[in-house]
Amino acid sequence: MEAHQSDTGGDVGKTSDDSHNVSLTSSAKKRKLNVSHSTQREALKTIYTCLGGQDWTRQDKWLFTDDDSCEWKGLACLKDGTIKMLELSQNNLRGRFDDPILVDAFAKLGPTLEQLWISENAITGNLPAIFADESVFPKLSILDVGSNRLKGSLHPAFMKRTTPFSLFDTSGNQLTSYYRYDDSSTNGNNNHCGDGGADVSLTSSPLPNVHVALSLLTKAQCTTLVDLAVRHTEANGGWTVDRHKAYQTTDIDIAICGGELLDRCNEHLRTTILPLMARLFEFSLVSLALEDLFLAKYSADKGQQRMLSKHTDDSELSFVITLNHGFKGGGTCFVDDGITVAPDCGGGAFFCGHRLHSGVEVVEGERYILAGFVRVYPGTPEEIAKLDCVLKQSKV
Repeated sequence: MEAHQSDTGGDVGKTSDDSHNVSLTSSAKKRKLNVSHSTQREALKTIYTCLGGQDWTRQDKWLFTDDDSCEWKGLACLKDGTIKMLELSQNNLRGRFDDPILVDAFAKLGPTLEQLWISENAITGNLPAIFADESVFPKLSILDVGSNRLKGSLHPAFMKRTTPFSLFDTSGNQLTSYYRYDDSSTNGNNNHCGDGGADVSLTSSPLPNVHVALSLLTKAQCTTLVDLAVRHTEANGGWTVDRHKAYQTTDIDIAICGGELLDRCNEHLRTTILPLMARLFEFSLVSLALEDLFLAKYSADKGQQRMLSKHTDDSELSFVITLNHGFKGGGTCFVDDGITVAPDCGGGAFFCGHRLHSGVEVVEGERYILAGFVRVYPGTPEEIAKLDCVLKQSKV
């Protein structure tokens, strides 16, 4: 999925391998370790054990009882011997990141840890929310967990830190900021639907892998989402216009908004949107993950965004839900087929994101939509074949 990454300026990078290890004098090596250092040393031993240290590519001096832990490969220490940086990228780390024993060990590094680099390994589980807790990790500015095997919902706290990370990379995993089904949430019944979702009989399919649902949300639910979005823009400097670089929309990122808006959207994803998509496209619930969710505004007023030019989405699946009445124009046009779908308030369109489409011009009033990009992570050979078929059918 897309990296949740920020850069607040300047070059952010790791120091060379040689500088990862602090060179200590003989007298320093013989010093009595203080409590904090001793606690962190034990925590490092736990990290080594939980993440398969015996098979690490680089494990120089790790766990040598006669050597100071500051000389262990991949560490950089402060003058008092506490840990400043842990750099274990591309090192064959294996284990569950959300193992409570491992989480507790990392928390013991928290007061002094500034950088954690563990990308390009085989770490599984979810990204623990504790890494977003500034009372536990007050100095952590770089968190790079990219290209592992992490999976699940990314806690909203990561987007709401008082001091944002200078670098926060979760790319190359299956993490999402939004509700995602897993085996426990489906009670083992993850084949195509579960028990929720809108009535599939109230959908039509004007094109292969293009589905229009008549009633996803009530008018009251739609009005609430729009009201919350407008209030957010009024309190936070207006709508964003530059999140999607190639095809910019006037919108707000639901994950960044957080709060009640995110909670309500997650509930709609859980109860209605994802179950219906699973049924329509014949994927299991656990194979679907939201990559991006945003509430966009189109307006016929002068100087406002009225339409969106033809494009394809990067996601395998996409959806657009209409959130209001009282405008003219609008809709989603599938360009190569010459077909436009324009569901009424509460209705929506579900389609393969690789199909060329555009946002039809609004000629009167304002149009609000909830749009989502959905990644598909097929879990069986049958789903792999199904996804390949969906993508091929969508390329006219």
